[in-house]
Amino acid sequence: MPLILTLISLFILGCTNPNNTKNSTISNIDINKTTKSKALTLESLPISPQISMLENRTVYEEDKSIAPDIAGNYELERGTDHQKSVSKAYMVIEKLDDQNFGYYYAVQDEKAIANGLFGIFRYRDGTFLNKVVDGDSKITTLNHNITLITEGQRLKLVVKGSFGKRTIIWTRVLEDGKKEDKSLSSALADAKKSYTQIYKDRFNTFIEKEGY
Repeated sequence: MPLILTLISLFILGCTNPNNTKNSTISNIDINKTTKSKALTLESLPISPQISMLENRTVYEEDKSIAPDIAGNYELERGTDHQKSVSKAYMVIEKLDDQNFGYYYAVQDEKAIANGLFGIFRYRDGTFLNKVVDGDSKITTLNHNITLITEGQRLKLVVKGSFGKRTIIWTRVLEDGKKEDKSLSSALADAKKSYTQIYKDRFNTFIEKEGY
């Protein structure tokens, strides 16, 4: 009887292919190598240049009910104003509440004096609108004549008017105490004064209506 059991054991061992264990080990190693290689490839993917994203991005990927925080001071990166190259520009944006951002800025093209502009950017459902007050009234219209796109510390603002289009790409000023260009100071000061009197000081009394 012991002899029979021994023969059966030898038969079973003989049927077992030692290469199976070896192949299994090799397969596991190959899988681990593949997984590791794939992870390294994903981590090393190049990030698209920000300028390309600014040119093409039209919607916000995040929750559209939450406005991106665009408050800050901005310098000119590049831009055009009614088909003329913008030579100098500086903008200040401040947060009035979760959906409204007051702004004033001065812009100068290569052949003209600096001009100041001001108003309120109103965020709604993933889009910024231009909030404009009607004269001395408390009625403000939400106009769709602007496109405002953010990407990191940069901002692209397009304003369409009856005489053409202004497109400026801005870079947020990060240095403490950085001051705007002196040649823009007068226009920027006038824009700030008008913005404060017409928009900021009266902001809590405004009534909104839909514009164009």
